[in-house]
Amino acid sequence: MKAERDGTKARLLAEARDLYLEEGFARFSLREVARRAGVSPAAVYRHYDGKEALFGEVCAAGLQVFYGYLVRSLAEATPQARLAASARHYLSFALEHPADYRVLFMGGAADAPTAPPSGEARVPEPTFQFLVDRVRECMQAGALREGDPEETAAIIWAHVHGLVSLRLTGHFVRAGTDAQFARFYERAADQLVAGLRP
Repeated sequence: MKAERDGTKARLLAEARDLYLEEGFARFSLREVARRAGVSPAAVYRHYDGKEALFGEVCAAGLQVFYGYLVRSLAEATPQARLAASARHYLSFALEHPADYRVLFMGGAADAPTAPPSGEARVPEPTFQFLVDRVRECMQAGALREGDPEETAAIIWAHVHGLVSLRLTGHFVRAGTDAQFARFYERAADQLVAGLRP
């Protein structure tokens, strides 16, 4: 019975993710998710109170997978190597889980319920905090210029996110295969970090 429940939840999360990417949050409905998953609307309500709860779990599940990729970089021996590995694992997550990446970082944030009200600060996500921590340890080791670790992390994130987003939307087709793009991406990330050294 538990395996059946888990299977139903996994289907609901996958269908909810895909529906959100196709329609945006404004047109996202539990009834449509249920239809796509092949269950009754009542079955969805046994798991979720509303569409906000379901969408929240879609995001949480994607973040959990993403964080699992990032923590692999902690196996590296030096702060610089951990920062470089974080960038590589960021790309790996995006290429291996493009739908989750789009929901988390590209998909209609303007109408998503996770966006904070205008002017309200958001507590850093654990995945962004992970990057801040890698930057901070590089600064402490003298591998990056001293400064605000959050600001430097935001610069790095904007750079790698821009490259990944362009790839996922088909704007870097001329970079070749994913493996060829990965080599270009690593060179670009290395050049950015080189410009942030003391």
